[in-house]
Amino acid sequence: MDQDRAAPTPPSVKTAPVAPFTDAPAQRTRPVTDVGRFAPQKTKDDLHPAQGVDLSGQAKIIFVIGRGKTGKTTLLRWIAEQALDETRPFLMADIDPTNASFSSYFPNVSRPTGYDPVEVREWLLRFIAYALEQKTTAIIDLGGGDTALRSLLTEMPTVFADIAAAGLAPVALYMCGPQPDDLAPIVTLSSHGFAPDARAIVFNEGVADAGLPREQSFADVVDHPVVQNEIQDGALILWMPRLFAAAAVENRRTSFGAARDGQTDVALNMFDRTRVRAWLDAMTHRFSGVRSWMP
Repeated sequence: MDQDRAAPTPPSVKTAPVAPFTDAPAQRTRPVTDVGRFAPQKTKDDLHPAQGVDLSGQAKIIFVIGRGKTGKTTLLRWIAEQALDETRPFLMADIDPTNASFSSYFPNVSRPTGYDPVEVREWLLRFIAYALEQKTTAIIDLGGGDTALRSLLTEMPTVFADIAAAGLAPVALYMCGPQPDDLAPIVTLSSHGFAPDARAIVFNEGVADAGLPREQSFADVVDHPVVQNEIQDGALILWMPRLFAAAAVENRRTSFGAARDGQTDVALNMFDRTRVRAWLDAMTHRFSGVRSWMP
């Protein structure tokens, strides 16, 4: 009989309303500090190089314009070396009366025999006529205080439209550092109607304070009305990176390619060769959008 009786249901276990006492240390949630806000990090290079009008297959007349100490010769050398490395035909001219350094790097840079403004203007016309006759691209080093181009534009306001119609597409590359005074050549030439479709303001990071971010170093010039008006009118903004091994390359009077590859009488050390390689790679990237403007 007892075996047929159902087992009694055990009483339900009730949970105490207060947590039991324990000597174990309580686990506390600690705040997590975002150290990334304070740690220096690598800044990314330009991800989207500025894209210029396509001049592929056209002969060009490339004016590199700028005051002294803005990096004009460095840019000229890079442009010329790229073309020479690829054995592309082109002409070179130097009419900067205050700085003949471009012609000191290459044996075939043409220069006027004197610096009388009228003679230089006529020499420039003959040089352009020769480039048209040869149907070849020409690079011209134009100083920031040049009067030859201004004189041509005053006398013949449509001269570059006529040159373009004859087969040479004009290109203007204005070199600038972080000083507003570097914008003076832009003001002068634009006031004379010189505004080719293929034109860019090239800001050289190498002449700015190395301890400041690019945006801070160039804030005064990038935000300047002259630059903003040029951008609205179709000009591009390009950035030339700092060449940290510049002094080592200059002291050897060598090409950038030879410096990178150690093909100099006194080779650069391993680290400077790496710096030159990084600079060349950055130049190729940053100027890729205007590749068709080059020889």
